[in-house]
Amino acid sequence: MTQGPQKIVFVGGAPRSGTTVTHALLCTSNAVSLYTPEISFFRGIPIAYRNGIISWEQHTQAFFESRDTFQRVMRRSADAAMDHLWGVLDRPPILCVKDPLLTPYFHDLQELYPQEAWFVVVVRHPFDVVRSRQEVHRKSTNGAPFTVHDAARVAQEYLSYYQTILARPFGGRLFMFKYEDLNAQNIRDGLAQFMGVEDLGARPMWNETASMGDDPWGSPKYLGPIDLSARLEPLAGELADVTRRICGPIMTRFNYA
Repeated sequence: MTQGPQKIVFVGGAPRSGTTVTHALLCTSNAVSLYTPEISFFRGIPIAYRNGIISWEQHTQAFFESRDTFQRVMRRSADAAMDHLWGVLDRPPILCVKDPLLTPYFHDLQELYPQEAWFVVVVRHPFDVVRSRQEVHRKSTNGAPFTVHDAARVAQEYLSYYQTILARPFGGRLFMFKYEDLNAQNIRDGLAQFMGVEDLGARPMWNETASMGDDPWGSPKYLGPIDLSARLEPLAGELADVTRRICGPIMTRFNYA
């Protein structure tokens, strides 16, 4: 980007891990873009970049003289989207965007934006994530049963998201923390320092255009103060068992009982 934000902060984590409330908190600084919906439309660019690298010898190299050329072309596509977002959001010094489903592609974004991209990743207890996904499932399917197979699928997704993040270094451009600690002062201070701002909390947490509508992924806790208390009853025994079996490595890594 010849002109653009000083940094682009991508907020990620497994779906239902607290990415929305984290994004909203980061957007309370006057130096940061206002809270916005997820940038799901942008997701195709890093996916295309990864596919091009994976299939380099079979397909991609027929169209590009080198991997660097391919990367520059994909970077231009990403720049076009980011420039548009930056303009729509009144050109703030820091562009902060969120899409949990981008999380497995953060390493690809790091390659496309080795200087500008920074990453905030939220981890939440897998029992709470799977339980929240159970609630989304209920709302999305008119109350269809959430089976052990469904729990295993969500748990495997959870595991893969965080294993992907932990697999490679980010060169100091990653801030990873536990959702349960979001109200802790040291985490607030760490986020502010990582973002490079001194006025976190200067603006209301949710701007006037924020709306969850009837989205089954929405939460009644959205649009209000940060509330980390449990809203749903605990995950049922057999669902907890399969979640613990699959997510054990992440539970150990982040000291979840």
